[in-house]
Amino acid sequence: MWITKLQLRHEDCPIVNRCQKFNVIVFSYPSVWYEKKDYKYATTTCFFQSNDEVQKKKFVDDLKADRRITNLEVSGDIFTYEINLGKTGEHVMLYHTKQIFFVKPTVNHFDGHEYWEVAAWKKEELMKFIEDLKGHMDICNIQKIESSPLTDVYFPNVMPKLSKSQKKALEIAYLNGYYSYPRNCSLEDLSKIAGVAISTFQEHLRKGEMKLLPAIIEYQMKHP
Repeated sequence: MWITKLQLRHEDCPIVNRCQKFNVIVFSYPSVWYEKKDYKYATTTCFFQSNDEVQKKKFVDDLKADRRITNLEVSGDIFTYEINLGKTGEHVMLYHTKQIFFVKPTVNHFDGHEYWEVAAWKKEELMKFIEDLKGHMDICNIQKIESSPLTDVYFPNVMPKLSKSQKKALEIAYLNGYYSYPRNCSLEDLSKIAGVAISTFQEHLRKGEMKLLPAIIEYQMKHP
């Protein structure tokens, strides 16, 4: 199996430009596309990887105002949109081949770039896909390309659903080194960052851990 990680940018992307504008990170999965009267339409499912509710609302409101967006469905941190690409617009699904598959969601970063991890059984299939991308993207940098066992694949639908408070507590703990050895901070430090009482923060963190741990342990037992 051949895997590559790419840093990309195309100026007409409706997501990454707004990530940069509103300082958020959005994960996305390209879905399908179709053509109608010479106009191309593509659908993508996204989810926010940021906790700033104000900025996320501004992001969604700004996306709704984009005349290219023909359909938009929002449910919490998840949203699915359809975009009218016109006759010349760009979208990965227009040149995505059946030999290529995404092993992780696309990361739309506030640094103004998209980060893709895609794979193929044969290196030549992967290289052809990259060459096609270079003809469609304003930026296309290869950050890695290697032959590797496929051991790290993202499956969002099999992971347990966390509440917003649990997700926020876990992210704050991880980003501030709570799970490092030795620990870089205490529960009291984390609760101050979160702006809640230490008992409240601990409750959210423990409940989140108890949801995630069984799935992680079960996966490790099946993949020793």
